[in-house]
Amino acid sequence: MLEQVEKQTGRRPKELDGPEFPQLLSHVWSAFLSLNNSRTMATHTANPITFEAIKAFCDLTHTFLSPRDVETIQILDQTYRSVMNRDG
Repeated sequence: MLEQVEKQTGRRPKELDGPEFPQLLSHVWSAFLSLNNSRTMATHTANPITFEAIKAFCDLTHTFLSPRDVETIQILDQTYRSVMNRDG
């Protein structure tokens, strides 16, 4: 709805601006984006990012992810899939 206001008025409502991105999590976000780009798909649904895919990503890119980082990626993945796999 606020996006429509922006389109119609050419002005961005301040409510659309979120908080500043926490730089300490940029490596987790980058890992999620890479993993998301290589995820498999089922018929019209996004499959979860697997532990195997995360391990392969870490091995191939020489990236260290802590257990907490992996948990954060799983939460991001769950959120992504809940939005993308909605019916209608």
